Amino acid sequence: MRVLLFASAREAAGNRSVLRISLPPGSTLGDLLAGLRRDYPGMDRILRTARVARNGEYVPPRGEASPLDPSDEIAILPPYSGG
Repeated sequence: MRVLLFASAREAAGNRSVLRISLPPGSTLGDLLAGLRRDYPGMDRILRTARVARNGEYVPPRGEASPLDPSDEIAILPPYSGG
C-alpha cells in the first residue's frame, strides 16, 4: 500500500513523501494510523488534525474502522495555509 505524506507529515517521516507499507489481511485504517504513530515520532500530533484520503476520497472522521486493501492509496493531509 502506498501512503502519501504532505507538509509536516512528510517532515515527521524523515522527509519521505511516499511510504510503502504492508499490513496483515483484515487491517483497518486505524491499524495503519497506529503504525504511523508508533514508527514516526511527531506523527501523533499531526494525525490529530490531518485529513486522510483513501483512493482520492476523504475518509470521514470515524472511518478508522474501515478495512484496507493492499492496492489502496492513502494520503495524509495536514492543515496548511498559503497565499
